Amino acid sequence: MSAETSEVDDWWEDHCSIIPPETLRIVLVGVIGTLLATTSLIFNVFLFVILVKSRQHRRTHLLYLLLLALIDVFLSGSYIVLFPVNIYMDYFESEILAAIWWNSVRPMLALCHIAITASALLLTAATFERFLTISKIQSQFSTFKRLILAALVLLFAALAKAPLFFEMQILPNENCTGVTGFVPSMHEWSLTEPYNTYYKFWFRSVVSTFLPFFLSLNFNIRIVHRLRQQHTGARLFRFATSDHRKNIRSATTMLVCVTCTYLACNLLNVIVTAWEFIDVASLMTPEIRPFYTYSSDFVSLLTIVASAARLPIYYACNGRIRREVNVFLLGMCPCFNRKSLKLSRENLATMRYFNTGNGFIVYSPTKDLPTSPTDSAKCVGTGFDKIVLSVAMASWQSERRAQMIEQC
Repeated sequence: MSAETSEVDDWWEDHCSIIPPETLRIVLVGVIGTLLATTSLIFNVFLFVILVKSRQHRRTHLLYLLLLALIDVFLSGSYIVLFPVNIYMDYFESEILAAIWWNSVRPMLALCHIAITASALLLTAATFERFLTISKIQSQFSTFKRLILAALVLLFAALAKAPLFFEMQILPNENCTGVTGFVPSMHEWSLTEPYNTYYKFWFRSVVSTFLPFFLSLNFNIRIVHRLRQQHTGARLFRFATSDHRKNIRSATTMLVCVTCTYLACNLLNVIVTAWEFIDVASLMTPEIRPFYTYSSDFVSLLTIVASAARLPIYYACNGRIRREVNVFLLGMCPCFNRKSLKLSRENLATMRYFNTGNGFIVYSPTKDLPTSPTDSAKCVGTGFDKIVLSVAMASWQSERRAQMIEQC
């Protein structure tokens, strides 16, 4: 009788006992991860509201950032359900948390991977458009083209990651109940060839991990190189920089910072994915298994770090978004007058060339212009700069005059 009882106890210990999470995982995932995911959720909901209420934002390159904010809202909420809840259900042995986790893990995991892939590909598309714009290969895309790109991104992300829902299964854990009442498993067909190699690695890993990472890295390097060339040219000839060009440069800098954050946070994921393909058995050895476990936690956490960092980057790099955030926050305070905080086109200064009769100068028009533009004009550049501008403007005026004669 005692021998049978001992066998039952051993079986229960092997199959149904709850393995408490390590202290480091509780701190890393349960505490830091929850705080970062909550912060990211608040930031991205706020950012989405700021961007979606402006029609102008929806018709510019900020459409990519709007879609990214929406995806990040879902990712931040999904992280809390998938990771901290899993840690706490084991730590507290909570059957309520276990029921929530086991019922949501399959759809949430698949949707989360689709969102991560779509986010990476959207960022790559935005970087590609910025590269074309700053290299003067093509002007900015239209809203229709951006929506087509976003639809293609979502399609590729779904094709790459949606089958995760069907590959994974939740099976009853024999006679165990409570937290250990179920066990996750993969369908056997998902481990067979050629599906395992050709689809899961060569298509899924390349599309979702390697392709956006290396394309974004390539475009980012070329954008930074182009920005340095333009900055060097402007300093060499002492040309004044118009506000329009400054806005383009700030938007480019903002996108470069966001992309660099994505690259830094995704580097570990690229390394682990490549290691899984080259020698997955070595990751399961007792020496490497702890690294594999913690690296998986870090990969998920770094994804949330990249999401939470986007609003501070936008605020620091983009004056328009910074002002709208300030207006929105100050507008919530009853002690400020909302009308005085209203955005208008008059707040957006621009630099224009003006013909004084003695050459072309650069001036900034303001709301209350003087009678003569020369009174508020600021002469910028050397005499050589004026000659270059005079020749360029004279050529343009001649072409314009010829066009008017032909029309008449």
